[in-house]
Amino acid sequence: MNILLADRHAMLRQGMTELLARARPGWAVSEASSVDTLRTAMEAAPAALIILDPMLPGLSGTLSLAALRAEFPASRVIVLGESDDRTAILDCLSAGMHGYVLRSASMEMFFQAVETVLGGGVFAPATLAALPAAGPAPASLRPIAATSELTDRQIAVLRLLSEGCSTKDIARRLGLAVGTVKVHLAAVYRALGARNRVEALLRASGEMAFIPDFSAAAAFGGARVN
Repeated sequence: MNILLADRHAMLRQGMTELLARARPGWAVSEASSVDTLRTAMEAAPAALIILDPMLPGLSGTLSLAALRAEFPASRVIVLGESDDRTAILDCLSAGMHGYVLRSASMEMFFQAVETVLGGGVFAPATLAALPAAGPAPASLRPIAATSELTDRQIAVLRLLSEGCSTKDIARRLGLAVGTVKVHLAAVYRALGARNRVEALLRASGEMAFIPDFSAAAAFGGARVN
């Protein structure tokens, strides 16, 4: 398996490369110090997992993160960030990243995040497990009470969302137009009382029965959502 470490700090890249080589001898680890060298590395050896510095030279915010994610749709991406601010984490995950790990986290936590993301899940620090209230939600935005409120197509969209698929990925997998998927996502968010994909996953975790293996969809600081 090919892993790409894209980080602005050479010492961090070297240290993590050595740790990964010892912990996962079968993995081939390459490095990138900027978006340009990331693209070059991906052309030479496409990576199944990208460990990404959100401050990597060439990136300028979540819009660029989303663009980078769209550029390499086959790769899973974990952001290695400094901030534990919930908004910053949600912004990264909403941009299509599959995981967010703090630079201050232990290596045990890092490897748990890697295994979660490679297994098709979403990983975030424990600070995200209790989302902050952003004022009272409108009456139309409420947690789902019964799965009958979602159509079969909306359930399929939610299932693919839980796998970390982007809107374009969902459209391709289901054979739908991107605009149609957006309509379904809006309906899912409305039914779940969610403002974005991460909140939708959190709220849907209480309805695991209708989404097989949904418990693997999101993990927070080592504690799975149940």
